[in-house]
Amino acid sequence: MKTLVLSSKIIIDKYQKINFQIDQDFCKLLRKLEFCITPITFKKKKIDFKNLENSDGLILAGGGDLYKYKKKKVNKIRDNYEKKLFKYYFRKNKPILAICRGFQLIADIYGIKLEKIKNHVRKFHLLEINNSRFINDKKIKVNSYHNYTIKKLPKNFIKISDTRDGSIEIAEHKSKKILCLMFHPERKMKSSKNILTSIKNFF
Repeated sequence: MKTLVLSSKIIIDKYQKINFQIDQDFCKLLRKLEFCITPITFKKKKIDFKNLENSDGLILAGGGDLYKYKKKKVNKIRDNYEKKLFKYYFRKNKPILAICRGFQLIADIYGIKLEKIKNHVRKFHLLEINNSRFINDKKIKVNSYHNYTIKKLPKNFIKISDTRDGSIEIAEHKSKKILCLMFHPERKMKSSKNILTSIKNFF
C-alpha cells in the first residue's frame, strides 16, 4: 500500500498551532484509492522531513487561495511550508499530484502570474486530453471551483488540456512525475472513476 503525504487546508487554533483540515470528500477519495497518509509534523515551526523520508509521494490539495492573491495568515503559512514540501519531493524525484491551489502554487514557484477568471466556480468542463503520460482517456468531464487560473506554464511543463477560454486544466512536467489538475477529483463529476484510475496508476 502506498503511503503519501497530504498537504490540505489549515486552521490556526487559539494556541497558534497549525491544524490540518481534510474535507470529507477527500477522505472518501483516499479510501477509494487505498492510500495511507503520513502526517506532516513540525519541530520548532519547521517541517520534520525525517518523518517523511519513507513516503511514496505528495499531494498538494486544493482549497483557498495563495497569499499573493488573498492576504490571510493561513495562506501565508501554507504557501511557505508547501513550497518547501514541493522542493523536497522534487529533489527526491517522487511523484507530486497538485490539485487546484496546489497547481497554482507550483506556477507561482516558477514565477507564473495567475489570472482572475469568471464562470469557473460550480461549473463543469469537457476536456480533450492531448499526449498525457498519466491519463489514458481521450476526453473527460470535470468540475471547476477556482477564481484564478493559469494560462501560461513554466518551461519544463506541458499543457495536456485547457478550456475554450484558455484556462489550463491539466499539465505535466516534461521529465519529472508531476501531474497538475485545476479541477477537484475528490468532488462530484462525471469522469470520477476515470480520474480515480489515473491517480492510482500515477502513484
